[in-house]
Amino acid sequence: MCIDISRCMDSTNSTTTPEIQAILGEMATLTSMERGTLSEEYRPGSSTDGGDPVQLGPYYKHQVWEGGRNVSRRVPPEQVPAMKDELANYERFTELAAAFTGQTIALTRQRRGSIERQEDSADAKKNSAKKRGASAIRKPNPSSRKPKPG
Repeated sequence: MCIDISRCMDSTNSTTTPEIQAILGEMATLTSMERGTLSEEYRPGSSTDGGDPVQLGPYYKHQVWEGGRNVSRRVPPEQVPAMKDELANYERFTELAAAFTGQTIALTRQRRGSIERQEDSADAKKNSAKKRGASAIRKPNPSSRKPKPG
């Protein structure tokens, strides 16, 4: 397992496709990410002059599933733009991971198919003439014969 993606890319360059290399390259650019969701909350409040109620907020809340439970954290307003970018990076990373998986599986199947075809062609050369024994001649089924009228 490679921790340094750039080294993985170099070591696998001869056995991967340009599409896989592009996916790995884009994955390497995502240097920050966060799981979960970010939501805005507004709370009712009372006005200072005793008039109509006012809406307070927005308050930002980050929710994520950790350790088998949902964890909520307040996010200060100045951190919201960075948090949105990190959440988007995680979304993009999961898309890229799915694309990487699909491309790698397709490449694996393609390689395996070419290996199977090579084995099949080697067998065909080796055993190119089919032998026909006595069992290859079809015999009539006795139940399918009709009695002769007599």
